[in-house]
Amino acid sequence: ESIMRFALLLALCQEQAAALVGSPLSGKMPASFLRPSEKNVILYDGVCNMCNRWVNFVIDNDPDCIFCFASMQSRAGREILDAIGRSDDLSSFVLVDDEGFWTQSTAALRVAAGLSPAVLRTAGVALQPIPYFLRDGLYRVVADNRYSILGRVADGDTPSCQLKYDYATLRERMLDLDG
Repeated sequence: ESIMRFALLLALCQEQAAALVGSPLSGKMPASFLRPSEKNVILYDGVCNMCNRWVNFVIDNDPDCIFCFASMQSRAGREILDAIGRSDDLSSFVLVDDEGFWTQSTAALRVAAGLSPAVLRTAGVALQPIPYFLRDGLYRVVADNRYSILGRVADGDTPSCQLKYDYATLRERMLDLDG
């Protein structure tokens, strides 16, 4: 019975977290959605320097190219956000994989689990059993302050945060460079 109470408490916490964010934190993708070339898609805030640094980090540690990217502000990014019911929510990056879509710390850990070297994969897998509402608290602190940490692209103060790859690499990894 105590296990049932704990499970109910966890479910209520997830509902409250989704209500605070205002959109679903995870779920299934619509049946009509096809992942490009069966790659996992990462949607990120394209004006956030820290988010651009994250994209560089993932590309650096993804030698098998299992991830592709779209800025949430791009046409492709907006279409995916619309499909998952997060149209106006740029509060978290989003991972779309073969099981559905994920946000916040769950998305970050699922990405880490797919990266090299082994220490990133191990951390990504080992930390997932920690209840997401505990993990997401730390994620929210960072996400809510991401512009003050490394600024925005428009600030022009942090050129090291720009996407550092040549056009050919970005064209291969980005879903929509034009939007």
